[in-house]
Amino acid sequence: MNNSLKIKVKYWFEYLRLAHQSNNSEVAKNLEDKSIYKDWGDYLNTPFDKWWKDHSQLFIKTSQIKRLSTNDMGSDDSFCLQMPFKYAPTTAANIFKEMYEREFEIRRTEKRKLKKVYGGSFELTVDDMKVDRFRYYLHYTKNVYLPLMNSSDKPKTGTFISKAEEVFKSVKKLKKSSEKSTIPFQTSSDVYENLSRYARRYNQYSKMLLLNVSKGVFPGDYEQSKNVDKTSKKTTVYKERKFTKGVPRSKNENYKKRVSGFDMYATRVKK
Repeated sequence: MNNSLKIKVKYWFEYLRLAHQSNNSEVAKNLEDKSIYKDWGDYLNTPFDKWWKDHSQLFIKTSQIKRLSTNDMGSDDSFCLQMPFKYAPTTAANIFKEMYEREFEIRRTEKRKLKKVYGGSFELTVDDMKVDRFRYYLHYTKNVYLPLMNSSDKPKTGTFISKAEEVFKSVKKLKKSSEKSTIPFQTSSDVYENLSRYARRYNQYSKMLLLNVSKGVFPGDYEQSKNVDKTSKKTTVYKERKFTKGVPRSKNENYKKRVSGFDMYATRVKK
């Protein structure tokens, strides 16, 4: 078990514990099904490091990107595509993007369940889970979203912004974080519209992550879907790359061919 997997599972673990604090009726109903996390033991009353030592065998590594050879078999949790070399790289990229998005949309519309194999095995639903961002999501869910949502009054967007600015002012970047990565709610120059958009987005993330984890899925589809209807689009016809032999004609040669034999270098002879 590598450290990256352990860190990612820790966010799963922490979100599951937070889900038990949510007053969302759907989350509470899902958690009534004790069979989903039966193999996790007493996760509510055990520190993560101690719990991990006893339960790390429940998790398997997420699938990795690799180049298949002729003898390899594809798996049901991966998108496999055989691409002939007759397409230009940019065209091949467009073909892959369109086909992958289509298959991805089909899968996301189906009811997603926790992947299990005989003996009990759990797997994260994404490979590219950004740890630094989930650190901020968890901090927001724990210290902003749940306290306000569990309060008696229905909080407004401005309340979420004020609370978020207060709890995020002391947050610092992780050492391995990208320089472009920014900490939310710390930019004093942000106008209210930007902060409002930030708060609504983080509220959506918090709501969906708690709901997903209550179903036994993490992180799952926690970002708000754009609901783009692609059925009306016409089938794209991709141009094949043409391979020609020999040396291409020069501009002068092509020009002389177009003017039907006119010799651009000939001198005019006076009659």
